[in-house]
Amino acid sequence: MNLHLLLISLLAMALLVPLAQGAPQVERGSGILIEMEEFDEKFSDVKTFASPTREREASGRHVLVRFFEPGYVIYRFTVSADGVYTGWLRYGTKNDVGLRVALDPVGEPEFTKLTVPATGGYIGPGVWGWGRMFRERLSAGAHTLAIGSVSMRPDCIFITPGDEEPTDMLIHKQRPPLDPETQALLDKPLVAVRPDWLDGTMAYGLPAWYEQHRVHAHTRLSLRLVNDEVFFTAARGFKEMGVRVFARHIKSGREGAWWPSALGAVDPRTEGRNIAKQIIDNAHREGLRIIVYHRHMEDEHMAAEHPDWVCVNWKGEPLSSRRGAYMCFNSPYPDYLLQRALELVELGADGFFYDEVHMPKTGCWCRYCRERFTEETGLDHPVDDDPDDPIWHKLRDFNNLTIERTFLNWRRAIHERNPELVMLIGSNTYPTIADRHLTHRLFRIADSMKTEFSLPMRHSGNVVLPFDTSMKPVERDAKIALGYTLARDATDGRPAHIWAHGLINEASTLYATAGMVTHGCIANLDIRENTIPNMMFKKAYALGDKVSPYFAGTVPLRWAALHYSEHARDKYATRVSDAWRRILYPLYGAYLALLRAHLPVGIVTDSQLEEGLLDGYKVLFVPPQEDVTERMRAAVRDFKANGGLVIEQQESWEWHDPNGGHEKALQTFMAAIGDEAKSAPVETFGGPEKMHAASFLSRNGKRLTVSLANDFSWVYTGRAVTRDGKKIDLSPYETPPPPCKGVKVVLRGYGTPKKVFDAVSGRELAAQRTPDGVEIALPDFEYMAVLVVEL
Repeated sequence: MNLHLLLISLLAMALLVPLAQGAPQVERGSGILIEMEEFDEKFSDVKTFASPTREREASGRHVLVRFFEPGYVIYRFTVSADGVYTGWLRYGTKNDVGLRVALDPVGEPEFTKLTVPATGGYIGPGVWGWGRMFRERLSAGAHTLAIGSVSMRPDCIFITPGDEEPTDMLIHKQRPPLDPETQALLDKPLVAVRPDWLDGTMAYGLPAWYEQHRVHAHTRLSLRLVNDEVFFTAARGFKEMGVRVFARHIKSGREGAWWPSALGAVDPRTEGRNIAKQIIDNAHREGLRIIVYHRHMEDEHMAAEHPDWVCVNWKGEPLSSRRGAYMCFNSPYPDYLLQRALELVELGADGFFYDEVHMPKTGCWCRYCRERFTEETGLDHPVDDDPDDPIWHKLRDFNNLTIERTFLNWRRAIHERNPELVMLIGSNTYPTIADRHLTHRLFRIADSMKTEFSLPMRHSGNVVLPFDTSMKPVERDAKIALGYTLARDATDGRPAHIWAHGLINEASTLYATAGMVTHGCIANLDIRENTIPNMMFKKAYALGDKVSPYFAGTVPLRWAALHYSEHARDKYATRVSDAWRRILYPLYGAYLALLRAHLPVGIVTDSQLEEGLLDGYKVLFVPPQEDVTERMRAAVRDFKANGGLVIEQQESWEWHDPNGGHEKALQTFMAAIGDEAKSAPVETFGGPEKMHAASFLSRNGKRLTVSLANDFSWVYTGRAVTRDGKKIDLSPYETPPPPCKGVKVVLRGYGTPKKVFDAVSGRELAAQRTPDGVEIALPDFEYMAVLVVEL
């Protein structure tokens, strides 16, 4: 058995141990609480049936998913006295369903079917209900309960001698108040909002080769394809498609190096060849730049050589992904990995693509983390990963700081060796605005943030700040655009690198590219390995050639800024509803208002605000000022004293309210801006509601770029089949929206332009002076127009 299989076997044994012990029952009030994920036995031919997944609103922070697959689960419990007992199930479901239950079955269960009502959803706050499974006389001693598959997410079982429906208060852990000493340690920041090591980040400059090409290619060619022709000819295929820059795997997961590294293991499939150098040289031979995807979290050899370098959970079990065990950044592992990266620099890599979460989101309980956490905070490590535990949230802060220190060290060393090399740092779910994993500080030190096409809409799986489904649903195009704007502005206006995979037709490639590039980002289009060269993408790369020169060397045009305060959000980390209602939804709501008004809007993060980086802005929307730091408040006061308009979120502005409060907040916000909107340097009129507009100014102030994109949120990205192998119906995603018609752009304060043209069509356009400013009418367009104004 090889090392990888051994590790998997050990992990599987660790997961099976709780099942052999039986489902633990916990006394709560007058009853017994049993978590659904802690069943004694499971019977199903489907491996994924009754799989546990994390859920903040669940009693044990987990619920069962894929419970609709054929099968059933068994629970054993004990009552201490004879009597009549009621069994309740806490669950979430969108529809009335037939719940199948068998109490004390003998042999194969004969289920009784009970109808339980819809609760309103499957995840998040406000969607959980209690259904009665039985009320029966039971004798003292052991009993068995079988529950059959049904379309719901079951959370927990509560068995009580009473007949009243349980309340959710029964299932939540009651935490004693913290002693003053512990509270003082929690209140002490681990790191300043704006630490000294952020000095100079505004001066970070991207190399011309990166800025001048806004549409890249991506391939996931791994060593399993090393004997396929495309493995060594991909660069030539990309060149035929019109690609200028592409990202490609140079290490896909846990495997050894693809080059003869001086340390660690080398993958035996290289057969003594320097495959990494061949890949890089092939790209350069075709005149292309290559960003190497270097998987940095897993390393099978080092995990075996140094098991204490592996991240572990609070139970002491290894934390892993499907690519292998996570390696801890507080161990010596990052020093080893840096030496590996410097070898790739010497081999000619043009950039590094650091994907994913970097460290486990739950935190790490290895000895390195335990020792350093206590040393730096004065606190003992949290007992477990409970989102209601403030000490666990302190561990999240420590986790984020660990990632920041690691990348800061890598960036300095790599850029010292090659200043023209670009480091892409994965943001995972940071652009959703609702995840405490990763912070604004990390992206100030990134050359560019890596994110994904529809990732800002990813609300599922968030156990810390889940989206409350009782709130008004967000509009997909606006939430995605907010994520793009944050991804760009959190890195001080540098273009984010957005991966779009699974695009299904030529129209999808063009509309997706238009949306990403319009918001000042780079469209990184994933090309299936067995289709290179894929001419379906050729027009998207031609579009990139047309418009990229007019984004290069620009910065986002400043007029209205929205303060995205992680500090304020995290104040309510254990009060989810308050976090959304006070901080997060107002940010989204204000962005939506300005997006629909086609006015310039940007994001300011906490460290940027403390640094006073508000030059050029005229309007500033801020969260309640009691929720931010004094340095942030001082920056806001200075902005106002210098003539800026400050709009502070008010308690009465119920952006989240689906019953009219949202619309009222939108109107109140725009009324607060009032006549200031008439002085906006750029304003766009006409076109469909979901047309997006964003403006950029050259650093010398001589060129203005106004980019417009038709609705791109309809584009499908992702798998063509489900994880079970079922084909997904993609027909709803095949037809683009109607063209944008009747669009005009008004410029104010720039004088008469020397020249105006649309970079997409190449048409020169007329500029007409009106009392409102200089007006430019655009020709109708399908997916994108890029207005270039030479001042």
